Amino acid sequence: MRGHVTFEYDPELNVVFTDDDWHVETREDVDAFFEEYDTYFSKLGKKVYMISHIDKLLVQAQVADHFGELARTLVYKHLLGFARYGTDSWARMTVRTTSHIARMTPNIYGSRDEAIRAVEAMRKDGLKPEQAPEKTGLT
Repeated sequence: MRGHVTFEYDPELNVVFTDDDWHVETREDVDAFFEEYDTYFSKLGKKVYMISHIDKLLVQAQVADHFGELARTLVYKHLLGFARYGTDSWARMTVRTTSHIARMTPNIYGSRDEAIRAVEAMRKDGLKPEQAPEKTGLT
């Protein structure tokens, strides 16, 4: 099932804000999802921080391994750090599961402001994505 990702780049912060609206059910869905991300970041031409709104992202269990592998590749290829936010429990669960599979910290926060603060802390402390500060709010 195809979905859509909205990208918004803030050059002052060097942050790409994304809004994921995708129900990932097949390996082809996983590939298409990450191809959209890879295309955007490749055109941007530099490493950035990313803050993603995940309330409309659902990843089915049968493709969680593949999703996690591609997520890890994307992060290390294009990002200086990342945080995610949302309140939908299903979306948060699927992101936590795929992050665990990819051996990455989920970095999920309850609000956009919390995610921004987490990215600011990463920048200040020079942390890598897997060393993000502890999450607050919903888990």
